[in-house]
Amino acid sequence: MKKPARFVIGLGVPLVAVMGMIPFVSCFGKTLLGVPTIIVATGSLFFIASASMAACWVLFDRAEVS
Repeated sequence: MKKPARFVIGLGVPLVAVMGMIPFVSCFGKTLLGVPTIIVATGSLFFIASASMAACWVLFDRAEVS
């Protein structure tokens, strides 16, 4: 049970974020504080991927570190 959940959190969340957010945000063509929303969305994906990897480590791999 741990392995599928680890893959869903570690790979599934960033994949869904990229495949869902980028096409959705690219339709708007607006800016946020002068920065195009597509750039803001792409930058936020860095934090989403980092958070999902941190969640995988805390939930599944933390006990294995010696």
